[in-house]
Amino acid sequence: MQFVKPRPFEEAVDLVGDRTPIGSAMISAEWQDVPVALRLRAFFSSEVENVRFLQRGRDTISDFLTAAIEEIEPGVTALKTGSRAEFVDMMREFALAEGMGPFDEATKGGLKDITSERRLGLIFDTQTRQANDYGYWRQGMDADVLDAFPAQRFIRVREVKQERESHQKYENQVYLKTDPIWAKVINEDFGVPWGPWAWGCGHDVEDVGRPEAEQMGLIENGQELLPDVQNFNENLRASASGLDPDLLEKLKTELGDQLVISGDELTWAGDVAVPPAPAPAPAAGNDNPVSDALDLQLSGLLNQKAKAAIAAIDLVHDDGNLPEIPVVGASGPSYGTFMSDQASGGAMAAKRIELKESGPWPALTAAHEIGHFLDLEAIGTAGQFATQSGDHLMHQVLAAAKDTDAVKALQTRLVNTGTARGKQYLRYLLSDVEIWARAYSQYIAEKSGSLTMLSDLKKALAAEAHRQWTEGDFKPVAEAIDKMFQQLGWI
Repeated sequence: MQFVKPRPFEEAVDLVGDRTPIGSAMISAEWQDVPVALRLRAFFSSEVENVRFLQRGRDTISDFLTAAIEEIEPGVTALKTGSRAEFVDMMREFALAEGMGPFDEATKGGLKDITSERRLGLIFDTQTRQANDYGYWRQGMDADVLDAFPAQRFIRVREVKQERESHQKYENQVYLKTDPIWAKVINEDFGVPWGPWAWGCGHDVEDVGRPEAEQMGLIENGQELLPDVQNFNENLRASASGLDPDLLEKLKTELGDQLVISGDELTWAGDVAVPPAPAPAPAAGNDNPVSDALDLQLSGLLNQKAKAAIAAIDLVHDDGNLPEIPVVGASGPSYGTFMSDQASGGAMAAKRIELKESGPWPALTAAHEIGHFLDLEAIGTAGQFATQSGDHLMHQVLAAAKDTDAVKALQTRLVNTGTARGKQYLRYLLSDVEIWARAYSQYIAEKSGSLTMLSDLKKALAAEAHRQWTEGDFKPVAEAIDKMFQQLGWI
């Protein structure tokens, strides 16, 4: 007998953590006009323009979802956000410190009062419910789970003051999980195939097993049901095509520089548009995932970002056999560090990876340092950096990288830089070990399609010219890494 067990809700954490805080005076009805793919990637609240408040709210809910720990005094730790009540208290204090009201005595204590328990509780309930329901839906798209439970039933789980009439006819009805009815008809408020199913809705879904679904005629015996790729959050694209011109102008006015319009694509500033990609699935022959070798000892958002990077790596390739090393927080000046020690016989041995919480692109940095780990322990001879030992596979990758416009531009900067410090920094960027690590992190970002990784890549590109590669410039490097990993048997 085969048992199908869902994984922990990392997807739920990522849904909130990857959202961009967007401040706007728009009311809820106006937010409904924003394309669903864009709305899903925003952390917003009706008529709240204070981005600092929204950033704090997003991070606090992320702490709750991850059960993040903080040290309140030496040797004593506690949850950063342990409950809904703690979230309300912390956010009320922050809102008052920001001078956010209430300004009208008539609205005090109600939903228009951002300091009220009703309003802050609604923010908490909506965000956590969306995150958990998204995680449940994503797990339901796993090939094994979808095969065992291809359908779901729309059920009432609690009574509400005002029942949604449009939902009454769907109560206790069963549909395949991939049926468009969930997003296009039942979830008329949010437009996605997971809950909440409407503002103030008392409904939820329950899984329906294959035998019952077959008996109902929803699916044939032995029929394979393909996952709903279109609605995976990281693959959703916001398009201006078909939008009313007046609405588009209004969005430009209301959202200002927070909204980026590139051709027909709508994104948030600091976010990144992701091209359509197949549904996530383990890499072929992924018997030794990189994640098995990494002992994560992080917390909070840094832990989330590192997990996102590792999940992206596992999605792209296998790794051979790696020794286990810890991944810990760093206090030094570097965004990340790969530590190694001299071992017996002159070989080197991996010791640990350190990541800095305040780093500007932590997921990309995590992949970068893991690239160093692979360089030492998995590519070529273990205990020797392949970038330094003349390994012929790595040599082909480095040759492709050094023939790019980005690396050539760095070489030109080195020649023209007059300061000793500037030359030292550029020689560091142009070293083989660093070229490889930057190339590897970009390869993982592009190949996996991870929203978190691609967002970090965009930040790195914007922060310093030629630190990373443009997509076209990087293409021959990616092809060389593909070839190397194929020969290693990793993909």
